[in-house]
Amino acid sequence: MNVFESIASGMRSIWSHKLRSALTLFGIVVGVAAVVAMFSFVGGISKRIMEDFEQLGFDNVFFVSDRQPDNPRGLASLKVSKGLTLQDTEVLREEIPEIEWLCPTVATRIVGRAGNQARHFPVFGATPDGFPILKLELGAGRLINWLDVENHARVAVLGEIAKEDLFGDRNAVGEQMLIGKESFTIVGILRMKEFSRMFGGTGQEENHERVYIPITSGIHYFKGSKSIDYFAVRIRDGSDIGAVYERIHQTLLREHRGIEDFYIENIAEQIAEAKSGVERITQTWHTILSSIATVSLLVGGIGLLSVLIISVNERLREIGIRKAVGAEDRAIFQQFIIESVTISLFGGLVGLGVGAGLCKLITFGAAQMGQDFVIPVSGAGSVLGVSFAVAVGVIFGLYPAYKASRLDPIDAISRYA
Repeated sequence: MNVFESIASGMRSIWSHKLRSALTLFGIVVGVAAVVAMFSFVGGISKRIMEDFEQLGFDNVFFVSDRQPDNPRGLASLKVSKGLTLQDTEVLREEIPEIEWLCPTVATRIVGRAGNQARHFPVFGATPDGFPILKLELGAGRLINWLDVENHARVAVLGEIAKEDLFGDRNAVGEQMLIGKESFTIVGILRMKEFSRMFGGTGQEENHERVYIPITSGIHYFKGSKSIDYFAVRIRDGSDIGAVYERIHQTLLREHRGIEDFYIENIAEQIAEAKSGVERITQTWHTILSSIATVSLLVGGIGLLSVLIISVNERLREIGIRKAVGAEDRAIFQQFIIESVTISLFGGLVGLGVGAGLCKLITFGAAQMGQDFVIPVSGAGSVLGVSFAVAVGVIFGLYPAYKASRLDPIDAISRYA
């Protein structure tokens, strides 16, 4: 009997004893379905969290802001340092090639008016680099460009919330607004990104309550000095966060003549640690789920063992005749192992289908509740579940296969008779 005949024999065994096979396969089906569904669920949540981290726009980012020195010598020497300036940002651009974008910023809070609407808005003087640093997306019009910065242009980009406060549903691009006493032309509107609500607030609302203008305009019309409030830096993917942080620190310390009148907030490191934490939690859950699935599959394996032993006793005549006409022990052993694996693999594939169906059901349920939460079927969970099922077939098929292969043909036929 070749491999294909053994597989066919296993399928006939399943089909001829439907109820017994269903009860036997139940544990395997449940175990594999649990592996696939739970791995997919944990993987879907982990993926969504990582996507939200990416959309927040703080990965690989440092914020450098003004601060008072925390030692008497620094306080006494403040007149030596001019604080943070545009010159600092130019030096960093030239000396640290790992910097991808760098945005100096001046910020104030002032009344903005359009038509008969007036609100207090955070007004940020920034450069074009500020938008990709925070991964802000354009909804309409255009963003601030370098020509605007060079010309001290009186143009503004509104966050989506700021636009709705002043203009409601009306188109705002091309309209005029007063910022303080100065008239600015609105050239663009930002678009809020979609985040998963199941993970709480995203913090992006703060970015969309702002009015963005060229930094040179902010310094000229509202700052009253050449210093800047802070600047944001995004380093290139793959850069050593710790090393770049230290180089920025040492460069600024040199430019400020040894006075540490600045503070570097290492958001990049915090985000990296948060992502590592999510990955560790995911791995822990995978280990727990694997353990639970192993127990479920072992229960299914015990049922499979019982059925295979019964099958051997039911087929004593067949085994005896095959051995009497010259079938080797190895061939009998192989037949029952293949049948065992076929039965468990069939259960594994059914469990895979059930697990995938559960993923679709959860996705559908989330959509009905207004959640854009998709659970993709986990490839790792699918492979692991089916592999466990095959392993159960091999392990729990060994004893019945060995028992069948060691039967004496005369004894087997006589016992059947």
